[in-house]
Amino acid sequence: MLLDVLSEAREDQVRQGLPPSWRVLPHSAVAAGIDRGETYLVQLAGDPVGTFALESEDAAVWPGSDGPKAAYLHRLAVLPFHHGRGIGAFAVDWAARTAAVRGCLLLRLDAVAANARLCSWYERLGFAPRGEVLLPGWQRASMRFEREV
Repeated sequence: MLLDVLSEAREDQVRQGLPPSWRVLPHSAVAAGIDRGETYLVQLAGDPVGTFALESEDAAVWPGSDGPKAAYLHRLAVLPFHHGRGIGAFAVDWAARTAAVRGCLLLRLDAVAANARLCSWYERLGFAPRGEVLLPGWQRASMRFEREV
């Protein structure tokens, strides 16, 4: 179910001519996130409409992160026919509240820097850009974002 949401959201980005926010994820990677209790399914009236992961570290994107404790939001995806309903913003706010309960002061994430629409959406949600990073094996830079929880 989670893989279907991720796959459909990724395909929608490609159809729109946007750079995809993540690679095609193997089932084992998603299963590992579920096993660790880091991956969530967003439902509306019992139907899956989105997913995201909330992790305690992200050394690849935020190497050597000193300072306040942070949580890391990954793989936020909303099914295309639910865009504009506030589901993504709901998921981000839930992740921020959950991070705060866990003692975190920051919520961090990264987005494909070339996806100006997505980066702008994160800024509207209160995230501040914190510079670009090029991940190993990726051809496009990611913009790092953070906001206080």
